[in-house]
Amino acid sequence: RDTSCSSSSSSSNNNALILFTMADTDLRQKTMRMCELSAVQAVDLLGPTLEALSLILNRTPKGMPQFGVNNNNHNSNSNASSSSLSQQQQQQQQRPPLSDLYYQRIEAVEYTLKADDGQAPWLLPQADIVLVGVSRTGKTPLSVVLSHTLGLKVANVPLVVECPVPQQLLANNDSTDDGSTVDPRRIFCLTVAPSELKRIRTTRLERNLGTKGDELSSKVGTTSSTYADRNYILRDLNNARELAETNGWTLVDVTGRAVEETASWIGEMMNERFNNCQD
Repeated sequence: RDTSCSSSSSSSNNNALILFTMADTDLRQKTMRMCELSAVQAVDLLGPTLEALSLILNRTPKGMPQFGVNNNNHNSNSNASSSSLSQQQQQQQQRPPLSDLYYQRIEAVEYTLKADDGQAPWLLPQADIVLVGVSRTGKTPLSVVLSHTLGLKVANVPLVVECPVPQQLLANNDSTDDGSTVDPRRIFCLTVAPSELKRIRTTRLERNLGTKGDELSSKVGTTSSTYADRNYILRDLNNARELAETNGWTLVDVTGRAVEETASWIGEMMNERFNNCQD
């Protein structure tokens, strides 16, 4: 398992703790050193155990994860020679080198976390996909699934009636040709049925306020909250649809759809738009 430590001081300020398990001695030492330099507390869960076993067994660790031996034909091959079994174990213990795709996915996930919920609009031009939509349409979980499974850099931006949309997402942006505007073909606007959105938002308010039913309506009314109000929800959704139509974004209705299903559909759309043409 690969573990990295941030070089910024924010980790120590947030009381971060890193627990890691690495079979490779050199990687363990480098990880501990990086954490020390970053002032991040770290705990090596595997190292002390391996060192103790090494002393007791008088054997040196191989420094790679141990994969199980295929035992499907164990009974029929019980008389196989020990040398043949040893060779089989060595072959199965060989850890393939980490591919470029692996590092691409790690980079994509890191980007997705940084660009979550509109936190870093300046990163939007670097995105492979930008998900937009009103609150509680599942932008963050969909972003994580897309980045983890497809290795794509995914940003997500909430659409709120009272807040302006980042200029990088607008089709009429004057800086369209300087690379600071996102291709509208990469922008997907998530929408959902009003009744479903009201149910989700009401549940969230009940959880946060610790109230239910009429009591919730009373408390929401006293705080002038419109978050779960049907009229506000309709305005919210209509605003998102109008923005999508004006700027050429792709509308995606996620009502009753699993996150994986939506991710698969978006992946297919991206393949059609960019892998089948040299744009």
